[in-house]
Amino acid sequence: MNNSSAADFVYARISGKLAKAFVGERANKLFQVNNLQDLWVLLFDAEIPLVPESLLAKKIETEAEKRFIDDFCNSLALFSKPDPVALQLLRFYDYSNLKKFNYAVCKNQSELPPLTNIGKFTQIKWHLGKDISAMTAGTPFAWYNKKVEIQEQQEFEQKLDSQYIGLLWQAVQKERGELRLAMKKIIGEEIILNNILWAIRLRVYYNMNEDEIKSHLVWADADKKNKNDILALPAIKTLNFATDSINDWNDWQYADLINPVTDGEIWSIDPRWVQKSINLKINKQAMKTFHKFPCSPAVLVPWFKIKQHELDCIRTAAEGLRLNIDSEQLKTFACVV
Repeated sequence: MNNSSAADFVYARISGKLAKAFVGERANKLFQVNNLQDLWVLLFDAEIPLVPESLLAKKIETEAEKRFIDDFCNSLALFSKPDPVALQLLRFYDYSNLKKFNYAVCKNQSELPPLTNIGKFTQIKWHLGKDISAMTAGTPFAWYNKKVEIQEQQEFEQKLDSQYIGLLWQAVQKERGELRLAMKKIIGEEIILNNILWAIRLRVYYNMNEDEIKSHLVWADADKKNKNDILALPAIKTLNFATDSINDWNDWQYADLINPVTDGEIWSIDPRWVQKSINLKINKQAMKTFHKFPCSPAVLVPWFKIKQHELDCIRTAAEGLRLNIDSEQLKTFACVV
């Protein structure tokens, strides 16, 4: 199917799915059920699995993710030339799979963990898994040609994360015209906001200094790491703001992310509040972008983001029911309003 026809078809189909998705006001339904069995019935048109209650929560999470990925892959396959950003977003699961794969190899597990199947869009020859070098040859992961020892796992995962974001940003640069500006808004803004969140977390929770924090940020140009880097600069600016003085943050361009002052309490920046604000901002931008480009292959980009939020809400609801956590507390955690 040519890209124009595919875009029309996909937009019409997922518009119908959006009306039934558990986002926005409908997300509240996830937190109104009384048990995991009712949550399964709400989500799926299938019989409830005969598994112990303790395992049903995980089953709900994996089934929801599988259905989304299968549907996304089917939509992407309709395009003669898939949108580069949508394709790179899907390949997030290649990176996730490699992390799980390497950990299992290091632990000498007899069986590999369940890997997320993205079909023909994977870049990794998983059937050659016993030969890591052959499995990754000719791919962006060719540097991963032997197992990474467990003590180096954190550095390995950080390298994968940086590579994924770097290639995602490169994919944004391949877009043209107004669409490129929109992709910069939805993808670039998310990277910037997550950099800000990382900088705040590392200061508040780990008391890291400026150089340590910069080493954990994502850069548009990871080689040069210029102080005016478009993706890192907003986070770098916050490193001079006192974490216990709201006056330092009031005139900042992202001041709307910051927790307000509460009468009678000493103010300090709250990373949890910032994370919630970021999630709401990203979700709002995704919905706006989805309706702005209905006849473009890039319509799958905001759809991916919308469904990621839905999956997060489903996981939160399932785990909350398993652990018997108050639904209002769960809605706050899941950024449901």
